[in-house]
Amino acid sequence: DILLSMIPLFDEPSPSMPNAALDIEVLSPLDKIPDPREPDKPVAAAAIVDSSGRKEVHVLHRGGSLPDELPNGAKLISYESEGRLIRSVLDRISEYPLLFTYNGDNFDLPYLARRAKELGVSDRPVRLEKDRAILDTGIHIDLYKLFSNKSIQVYVFDNKYAGYTLDEVAEAILGEKKMELEARDFYSIETMTLAEYCLKDAELTFKLGNIGSGEIIRLLFLFSRISKMSLEEVSRQGVSSWIRNMIFFEYRRRDWLIPEKEEIMKVRGERTYSQAIIKGKKYMGAIVLEPVPGIHFDVAVMDFASLYPSIIGRWKVSFETINCPHEDCRENRPVNELPHWICKKERGIVPYLIQALRDLRVKRYKRRAKEEKDENKREWFDTVQRSLKVFLNASYGVFGYENFPLYSPPAAEMITALARKAMLLSIEEARKMNLKVIYGDTDSLFIRGATQEQIEEFERRVEEKLGIDLELDKWYRYVVFSRLKKNYLGVTKDGSVVIKGLLGKKRNIPILVKEAFDDVTKTLSEVRSPEDFSNAKTKIEEIIRGYVKMLESGDYDLEKLAFRCMLGKSPDDYTKTTPQHVKVARILESMGKRVEAGQVIKYVKVVGREGVMPVELASKSQIDKEKYVEIMRSTFEQILGALDMNFDEIIRDRKESSLEKFF
Repeated sequence: DILLSMIPLFDEPSPSMPNAALDIEVLSPLDKIPDPREPDKPVAAAAIVDSSGRKEVHVLHRGGSLPDELPNGAKLISYESEGRLIRSVLDRISEYPLLFTYNGDNFDLPYLARRAKELGVSDRPVRLEKDRAILDTGIHIDLYKLFSNKSIQVYVFDNKYAGYTLDEVAEAILGEKKMELEARDFYSIETMTLAEYCLKDAELTFKLGNIGSGEIIRLLFLFSRISKMSLEEVSRQGVSSWIRNMIFFEYRRRDWLIPEKEEIMKVRGERTYSQAIIKGKKYMGAIVLEPVPGIHFDVAVMDFASLYPSIIGRWKVSFETINCPHEDCRENRPVNELPHWICKKERGIVPYLIQALRDLRVKRYKRRAKEEKDENKREWFDTVQRSLKVFLNASYGVFGYENFPLYSPPAAEMITALARKAMLLSIEEARKMNLKVIYGDTDSLFIRGATQEQIEEFERRVEEKLGIDLELDKWYRYVVFSRLKKNYLGVTKDGSVVIKGLLGKKRNIPILVKEAFDDVTKTLSEVRSPEDFSNAKTKIEEIIRGYVKMLESGDYDLEKLAFRCMLGKSPDDYTKTTPQHVKVARILESMGKRVEAGQVIKYVKVVGREGVMPVELASKSQIDKEKYVEIMRSTFEQILGALDMNFDEIIRDRKESSLEKFF
């Protein structure tokens, strides 16, 4: 019945909703964020952009004549009274069933509502709660909270953005930035300029809320339908809350009591028995095989489709079934190394729920997203399968998360142990077939030199033994492994480059170093046979020498040497340690610049005691060249080692050739 109840929810597209975005500006210094708890500064501008194409900016008249429109055609409405401005804006947002803001929970709506009361004006439709601002007339989505959600950042936007400010998210996703202002405070900015600045923020917010022909709205509706939470709740809470609510709903639907976390651990146990490899973990995690370092041609990657959810469904593992009180179930121990057993009499809700989501994604919506001819339906089904993936990827982890209300260490330990068992059985089966396994990680195996027929036979055998789907994920032309686990570069048959774990792929490296890494990977993507590697190695040496020479000669843009690090909290809240980006943030604050949590700080490495400086204050003569050469070395040494090359030898050759020219 779980499966049947879900299909109508997922088949029905989300409704099309008229929506708008709001942004406000307050007359205050640019480096000081106005406090919505004490709204003592006037609201000078409020911009609204809506889905009908209408754009308007409401401004407080501060002298001089104003036109009726901005240069881009947006309507400009001027007020002599701030109270009338605020009331008019609140009336306008009441007309929309859906309103987007960016940090509207913490700033825009609380400031408008409290400032309205200060001025003796009604604050309807805004209702302020402890940590959110909601509307009596519609739905308010704070995009800052949504884009700060790790599941959204990783699974929906593939880590495209690092920081969470409007400027950073918009630049990463839309390729657009906020309008820059020269003045130090809003008082000295002309009304027209302030209106354009405010409008730009509202436009960016609107575009983010309506990205990809309404993808965000579609995702939110689906997350809401799966979790049985309102759009406001689902947009403000993390995936563990979504999963909690989904499970609680199924319990309540059956009039079942929901157990307390303490009850689960008392009755089903809290002790784990496997030795964790990662410090701080309570049990052993996934299996990762040692890679065979070097270059490997013709490599097939076999992948278990949604391994952990498949295990939960296949073996019926959950807090409901682990270590049950039935004596005759105690022999049902699927992993001999663990004393835990699984109930054979009661199956619980969670395994069926997770299995249903997994089957719907793999067998119905993933397929329909590829095969559906109608473009709108195809887009919808793709959104469905992606939203299900977000839930499935988190469904195992929550049971090992201490703050989850259904926390069950034995259940989490059993799931990871079964995943290791599945991998080891698959490796054993591969060896029986004389297939060469060169690497394995969590839910995937890398097999070298197999034929298509062997791969299909391997899939069949593993599925027959385990009852879990195994499928061909990628076929690499070749793969380069370093000596480290989870570090490799692969080139698929169509020339696409896949990079895992290598430093050059990390977000927080300077653009110059990333460009060097990208040039090297492009060279590797053009390799088609072992014979091509000789020329590729020569070209790689030239690339690295060229970038090191660029560093030493100063032939670069300083921005390209900048590190980018996000402030997780206010600089004043860092008390135990002072990371480099916090040092830089404090330098910026000392100059009167506004710095806030969620902001990405840009800095360069310089010679001297502090060792770092804001990029906008540094000069090329201050750059610590040796530090950047060392960063180049650490970035390339993994991949060069696998290619039997050495960074220092490449640099030494360059230095020797320079000396020869001198003499």
